[in-house]
Amino acid sequence: MNITLSCPSCSFSRQVPAEKIPDGERRVTCPQCKKVFSYTKPILPAGGAVVPPIPPTAKPDAPPRPDSVTPPQTAKTEPPSPPKSVPPPQPPRQRPVQPPVLTDIGDLFKESWAIFQRRFTTLIGLYLLSMVAFIVPIAAVAGLAILAGMANSRVMLVLVGAAGLIVALYLGFRCFGGFLHAVVDDRIGFAEALEKGSSIILPLLWVGLLTGFIICGGFMLFVIPGIIFMVWFFFAQFILVNEDVRGMSAILKSREYVRGEWFNVALRLLLIWVATILAGIIPLLGPLLNIVFFPFVMIYHYLIYCDLKKLKGGDVLFSCGAADLFKWPGVALAGYVIVPAVLISVAGFSLFGKLSQFKPVGGGTFSMQPSSQPNTQGAVTDSSGLRVITFPQKEGTGASSDPTGAAATTPSESSSSAQTGSQSPFSSREEYPKDIHIFIYAVNYTGTIMANGTTIKEMEGKPDMQYNYNMDGKGLRYGQNQIDIDYAELPNPPSSMLEVHLKVSRSSTDKGKEILGDWRFSEKGSGRKTFTFDIPGN
Repeated sequence: MNITLSCPSCSFSRQVPAEKIPDGERRVTCPQCKKVFSYTKPILPAGGAVVPPIPPTAKPDAPPRPDSVTPPQTAKTEPPSPPKSVPPPQPPRQRPVQPPVLTDIGDLFKESWAIFQRRFTTLIGLYLLSMVAFIVPIAAVAGLAILAGMANSRVMLVLVGAAGLIVALYLGFRCFGGFLHAVVDDRIGFAEALEKGSSIILPLLWVGLLTGFIICGGFMLFVIPGIIFMVWFFFAQFILVNEDVRGMSAILKSREYVRGEWFNVALRLLLIWVATILAGIIPLLGPLLNIVFFPFVMIYHYLIYCDLKKLKGGDVLFSCGAADLFKWPGVALAGYVIVPAVLISVAGFSLFGKLSQFKPVGGGTFSMQPSSQPNTQGAVTDSSGLRVITFPQKEGTGASSDPTGAAATTPSESSSSAQTGSQSPFSSREEYPKDIHIFIYAVNYTGTIMANGTTIKEMEGKPDMQYNYNMDGKGLRYGQNQIDIDYAELPNPPSSMLEVHLKVSRSSTDKGKEILGDWRFSEKGSGRKTFTFDIPGN
């Protein structure tokens, strides 16, 4: 018995034998309009045909009795009744057609695992062969390069490297193309997959280069565009193998398949990638697990592509004009240009900021770091403790040879100008000693701690609270230093504890920790304590 299947979208119908239709609700794809709709097979009795019920047999009537015969009566005629309106037949109710969706993640894993188990030998063999095809030529080239380097032959080194790279790309992409064919078509074997892989060596290489270039350029544009591009263009390799669409057309078609399902696809890809990363970080077994289960991951990716293709009705239309072919590589190229430009600009501004600290001023002197060494000839010390070195004029010279006509500065004038606080043409004070550590302990005191006249800490004052202050050498300088502590005893402290402990130390890799000063006092009332110490120069 045949059953008629009709498409609710385009009304295309076809007779299908009943035994070929499985029981229950099924999803059917119309061969004409490619729409997917639900169909439930009707329940048929045994034999394949509905047999109408047989009406019961009527019994013969008994002959009438003579005394029961009634005289004939005149029949009354009644006017004919108007015909009743018969409602038109109602079409059978159909269940609403649910739009197709991507396969559930759990079912996707189950289906991938079933294919992986069935095709394990072929797929793992092709994948291992592709790895060997990439690695062996490169290893051979490395060995030959060592020999060429020993022979000091640069020409030989270049030729060997180029030949090895070409061989590695040819063999590697041929084997990997065969691996992809085996993933897409589960009916082919090892040899047939390798034969088919030889026909897509250059297209597969070109699609891989384009996809990698665009995705990496997107990541250079502050990561987020790269993530979007990676999901959009990920299925270009399967489109190349399954539909023979090449180059940028495969990349653009992959984007069209993903359109409207980006988040669902990204979620499915993220799950398998996270699982792969977690498996890969397992000590010792991680790399081996990644190699063994790589075919499973590729099957999982391919099934997502198949779902997207079914979701779009088997095929999609996409724009592939000249502007589309160059738009996405252009966006990626912008990433490769913009990021280096930003980094160079930041580095330039940073360098400019450091150079701007050197401000030339008039005069013939420049200031150096403080020093405890005695002044040498032509050097004086200003009020801040900086050594000011003057450059004396050569004997026998008069006015300066400067074309501006400025008079030369004599040693005495330079010394005088330094003592009056004039600035030098390249005045730059060295930063404070960063290897100095100041420790202050205080209990039941308040006050201010100053280093060379600059306040570096305020002592808090709470009864019976022990405060420990740890500071670096900010405010100090090489040479002689002075620390002043203005202190005041807390009124009526609960206990008799009263102490201030000051320690200055220096740490270095060769000398270790060196104590430059260590003082304590427990004075009542208020006042000032002054402590001096020297910091030797480097």
